[in-house]
Amino acid sequence: MSASPRSDEPCAWHGSVADFLDTPEEHLLSSLTAFLRETGGPQLRAWDASLCMLREQLSTCMPDAAGYAVVLEFELARSGGRRPDLIVLENGLVLVIEFKNRVSAEPADLAQVKGYVRDLSEYHAGCREKTLVPILVPIGMAGVPEVRDGVRVVPASRLGAEIRELARGGAGRRADGRSWVRAPFEPLPALAEAARLLFEKKPLPRVRAAASARVDETIDRIQQLAQEARAGRKRVLALVSGVPGSGKTLVGLQLVHSRRLLAPAVFLSGNGPLVQVLQHTLDSREFVRDMRSFILDHLVRTQAVPRERVVVFDEAQRAWDRHRVLKKHRGALADGEPALLARIAARVDDGFLLVALIGSGQEIHEGEEGGIAQWVEAFRNAGGWEIVGPPHFEREFKAAALPWRSEERLHLSVTLRSHRASNMAHWAGLLLEGRFGQATNIAEEMRAQGYEITASRSLEALREYARGVYEGQPDKKFGLITSSRFRGSRLGNYGVRTPPARYFPHGRWFEGDATDTLSCCRLEVAETEFGCQGLELDYPILCWGPDLVWGDGRWEAVIRRRNPAVHDAAKLRRNAYRVLLTRGRDGLGIFVPPDGSEMDGVWQALQSGGVQGLR
Repeated sequence: MSASPRSDEPCAWHGSVADFLDTPEEHLLSSLTAFLRETGGPQLRAWDASLCMLREQLSTCMPDAAGYAVVLEFELARSGGRRPDLIVLENGLVLVIEFKNRVSAEPADLAQVKGYVRDLSEYHAGCREKTLVPILVPIGMAGVPEVRDGVRVVPASRLGAEIRELARGGAGRRADGRSWVRAPFEPLPALAEAARLLFEKKPLPRVRAAASARVDETIDRIQQLAQEARAGRKRVLALVSGVPGSGKTLVGLQLVHSRRLLAPAVFLSGNGPLVQVLQHTLDSREFVRDMRSFILDHLVRTQAVPRERVVVFDEAQRAWDRHRVLKKHRGALADGEPALLARIAARVDDGFLLVALIGSGQEIHEGEEGGIAQWVEAFRNAGGWEIVGPPHFEREFKAAALPWRSEERLHLSVTLRSHRASNMAHWAGLLLEGRFGQATNIAEEMRAQGYEITASRSLEALREYARGVYEGQPDKKFGLITSSRFRGSRLGNYGVRTPPARYFPHGRWFEGDATDTLSCCRLEVAETEFGCQGLELDYPILCWGPDLVWGDGRWEAVIRRRNPAVHDAAKLRRNAYRVLLTRGRDGLGIFVPPDGSEMDGVWQALQSGGVQGLR
């Protein structure tokens, strides 16, 4: 008979089916209450009823299932206490079973069990090379089993037969429950949590994707460049590029806190909300700094030599150009941000490394359209720099006769997002290009992996769905996002307001407790593309606005007031929606308002691009 799990094991109980049937019910209840620290009467009665039902159903599987492994209440690490009710292992199968006290399956229930399967397949070493099957058991359901949205929905009275039938056709691989529950489960932490771990000098979990993406090799190479710059008293610009979600920001955060740098370092970002969120999370204003204030400190308020010898500039492709700097610094400075950083570094004579983290397709504001060309021009005029970067930037820098060295390790080509979300940027690009057939194929692939993209003409339906999926998961973050051009009474008609233009506590919105009136989980305040760029939610609900509509076979940007400083306003609108469409870790909901004939075209375009209506 299986003994109770050790106190450090992530489940209430595990053993074989035979062990389960031989274990007294009071022992199982004791294991559940001890693990979950729950002794209330309603919960005990619910467990008692579930155990009786499960004992009855597993008995019908005997003797064939005697050696099958059973795991009760397996807790997914770093997931806010999420636990599938039951895991059954046999023949290379992992049956992930969730019980609900309902008479039928609700959309949120289906999403919940699919979410368990999704995370187990991505992050649990015990699930490698195994087939995972999501099973939902509405306790009061009558009738026969059915498959809904990829989930087997099974009446309680048929569960035993379903388990026996599913496990029968395997390859004869016997289950090992003890090894399975002790296998590593290592999800990638969200950016703010990762920053907190770094700040507290705690090790980040080693994610399989991070190893395959060679993130550590990239960090090691940048550290070597910093050491070479100090040893040779040189100024070095290192360009680091990467696909969306490849961990560029995380690389920068790890780098500035590396003891191997042997030099003061700072992480700079022009993304004000990102800086706010990280400062809120860490309760510190020294960990990361706002680019504008850093430049003011070193070129306006003082002319002193900077203490930092390593500067990391996040989202460097969005560096302000000369016009934007003139406007925002009110004439005190008259150059683009890359050139201003080069001027600050010129005061350092004992070695300096500037790391520019560069993405693509996310320029969303006036003054951000210069891209890599602005960096080429700035350092062509600066002189005295060695430049290192990925091979695809070589042509631009060599054409300007700049000293260039190509480094393959400075391009991050593999996304660190879960596999289910890794194609989101590709899907969004196809959708915004009007290539709906290809977008549908990608959406279907992601749906098969558990990443749902759903839409509704009812915002309240999407709100209820999100609340249902994440009920009892306080660490999960879901919220409303929208275009900065969708404001005022039209959005307010749906009980949604957007942050004021000048100041908003973005840290409270992203990281605040759900009881906070400004928390994203209240689903009342919608962040715009400026507030959520560089950050993610587990489940965002995008409120699509009338500023980008589908008509005459193409996406049309509706620009009400043209800004003479913007070269391509339509491109910035598309990029804004590119950002908004790619903020979700677990899935994405899209609200298309029912008012306005132009929104009917958006609804049809989304359906043509593989987005399913919320049922």
